[in-house]
Amino acid sequence: MTPKPKFFITLKNLDGEIIVVSLPTSKDFVPDSIKVEGCIEYPDKCISCFCFFKNTVICNGTGFKFIQDTFIYANSVDTYSLAKLTEHYSIKDIDYSIKGTLSDPYKTNLLNCLKNSHDLKRKIKKIL
Repeated sequence: MTPKPKFFITLKNLDGEIIVVSLPTSKDFVPDSIKVEGCIEYPDKCISCFCFFKNTVICNGTGFKFIQDTFIYANSVDTYSLAKLTEHYSIKDIDYSIKGTLSDPYKTNLLNCLKNSHDLKRKIKKIL
């Protein structure tokens, strides 16, 4: 069985410690009636996420897009050591590949969404 591709989005590099959105997921826990592209924040329903609609180009220059609606849930944002990531994934284009840089509107909207999320860890909110 071939493993599915895994993604992460780097939000901020802080002296060798990086904040990443680890493994955006196609797992959809958002009711269709409130699903929009971008920030979805409903504390009363315990929903705090950012949605990238499928087949929408999100990266500058590369044309990268997710093939399914993809979600970044605020409670999954965490910090990872750049040294450990480099140790585990050391060979570019074999262990990992860079899909591109988020276009400015997506990057700005994602950061604002996470900063205002009720579900983002306090230590990460301070760093962002």
